[in-house]
Amino acid sequence: MQRLSITIDDDLKDELDSIAAKGERAAFISLAIKKAVDDWHKQKALEKILTFKPYKIDQDSVDVLREVREARVQQVIDAARS
Repeated sequence: MQRLSITIDDDLKDELDSIAAKGERAAFISLAIKKAVDDWHKQKALEKILTFKPYKIDQDSVDVLREVREARVQQVIDAARS
């Protein structure tokens, strides 16, 4: 576990004090940061989904998946031999 020193606005500190008692603040802040980080990752994933541009392939998707799997099997075999 790491210690962290941060500066927050006085009003935010007062609100934090009213929500979490002195012995509970660290856990509350840690949970809030974890939620913010999780939300950030979800937002980035959503942005990627929303900006995804579909493309047309000339092959049937089943054929493409078969080729990808066969190539992966060959990679595993080659890696095992070396």
